[in-house]
Amino acid sequence: MKFYGIAVNTQNKSAVINNLPTDYLGAVKEAKRIAIKQGLKYQFVKPAVNGQKEGATLTKFAAQRKNRKSVKR
Repeated sequence: MKFYGIAVNTQNKSAVINNLPTDYLGAVKEAKRIAIKQGLKYQFVKPAVNGQKEGATLTKFAAQRKNRKSVKR
């Protein structure tokens, strides 16, 4: 399972930490290490669900919808 981490800077602006190990404890340890190295404050680690980025459902799955419409016709 893939993970991503969130850290904040001194102005409370979020930063995403990618390319973390596949186990949870390893991902937390690595995210904390990277956050400290970049001068950020570690917040949390969450699983990246199917590698999908955040966003509207209509835009994330547009290609799948178009494929289904062409099969129905």
